[in-house]
Amino acid sequence: MRMSKLVYNDVSYERGKHESVLDALLRQGVNVPFSCRRGSCQVCLMRATAGDVPEDAQRGLRPELRALGYFLPCQCVPAGDFDAAPPRDADLYVKALVHDKERVAPDVVRLLLEVGFGFHYRAGQFVNLRPPGGPPRSYSLASLPEDYFLELHVKRMENGLVSGWIHDSVQIGEAVDIQGPQGANYYLSGDPTQPLLLVASGTGLAPLIGIARDALRAGHTGPMHLYHGAHEEQGLYRHDELKALARKYPQVQYIPCVSGPGGAPPEAAAGRAEDVAFERQPDLSGWRVYLAGPPEMVESGCGRAARAGAHPSQIHADPFEYRDLRQGGVSKVSLEDERRRDPPPDPELWAALDDGRLLLEILRDFYSRVYADPRLSPFFHGVTMQRPIEKQYLFLKQVFSGEPVYFGDRPRNAHHWMVISDDLFDYREELMMTCVREHGLPENLVRRWRAIEEIYRPDIVKSAPWTRRIGDIELPVEGFGEECLSAATICDGCQAEIDAGETVRYHLRLGTTYCRACSGDKPLAERR
Repeated sequence: MRMSKLVYNDVSYERGKHESVLDALLRQGVNVPFSCRRGSCQVCLMRATAGDVPEDAQRGLRPELRALGYFLPCQCVPAGDFDAAPPRDADLYVKALVHDKERVAPDVVRLLLEVGFGFHYRAGQFVNLRPPGGPPRSYSLASLPEDYFLELHVKRMENGLVSGWIHDSVQIGEAVDIQGPQGANYYLSGDPTQPLLLVASGTGLAPLIGIARDALRAGHTGPMHLYHGAHEEQGLYRHDELKALARKYPQVQYIPCVSGPGGAPPEAAAGRAEDVAFERQPDLSGWRVYLAGPPEMVESGCGRAARAGAHPSQIHADPFEYRDLRQGGVSKVSLEDERRRDPPPDPELWAALDDGRLLLEILRDFYSRVYADPRLSPFFHGVTMQRPIEKQYLFLKQVFSGEPVYFGDRPRNAHHWMVISDDLFDYREELMMTCVREHGLPENLVRRWRAIEEIYRPDIVKSAPWTRRIGDIELPVEGFGEECLSAATICDGCQAEIDAGETVRYHLRLGTTYCRACSGDKPLAERR
């Protein structure tokens, strides 16, 4: 097999003629980040320093990144020799100037940032803001693209490294680093008469202010109900502004909610915004729903919106994962917490599935479509179709019937390495519901099945891989191990047989095994 030279981080490797940059590096034991291997998640982003970048390897990247030579190694099969390097922070972050800093509540600061020309975003998206020498944190945008300044609302978190820096140290006129925009929680122009439900808690109000203003700017005429919740009256930090918005636009209803025992404005509702909203809007068929705030509120709200009849494709969520961010982005949800989210058994649904016979037919149909689907099939590379059918059957049988028959990984562990967006989750869910309907399940049971699927969305959707957890032990999500074989096997690189007793390198996540020739005989430090 003809090999080309691939240099990554000044270390030289070999690459097969039809081998991607990512596959060549993994084969030779280089620990580089990746997830979907289809170019969707952009986790594996790299920068070309020599050689021609194929057009397909830059599809979906921002123009400024393409101009700097950034590419997706999972999609990059160069024509010849090629040099690459990891991303540079200076390319991914831009400087923004703090124009104004206003304390709008005892624990909330409003920042206005001035950023250079060419920073394109949609109202409701978020940016990452990074202090000097510190980790980045995500903050949603309350501004519109036509506004001159970016507007962020930052709540002080207990022991919060970045929120404390913003509240105590950042000065007007100071330059800060931001990255983005990211996120899919924004207004989608379509039917301007569609009713909108917007539910925010705390600084979750920031993206929903932007979304509401964007919808009105676009000429949205349908009812727009905005609920903002706080524990005390002083937490309703945009109360007067939102009252004025409701007076100006008759289609806007603003409902402030106060859950604490203290005083509240006469027009405020007592209770949490989520509870008040779903009590007042019990039927959300045909509505579009936006939720923003603490993860537990958003997670619960997504399920309640689905049960109230909102189509999952019309439910847009922006959970503020403060705790996970401070812990390095690793989810700390316990197994007990996951199990507590399981719904009660549904005997009627299980009976409609003919005690499992119809469920098995549905899953066979579903996975035959998944394995033929270009967006979903990459997540099952190297896995026989029978394996996910059997695992999903046992898991759903336990959920629907209550019978303890499933002993495999919970959804969070099973999907820990997969970078899956809300859009991709919706896409997969819609395919499943199509199969369920085509096999004759009545619509009321289809909705109940969908609501159960929604319960597990927080365990699956993520912007970066999570570690796999066994009890209190976190296993690495990337990297390689070495093992002396007790039985012969086949190399996943060259397909040659590897005899028992030989030492091989294997990828911790993928389980792919490589012989000495494919993984390289020399230590990494000597590959120059």
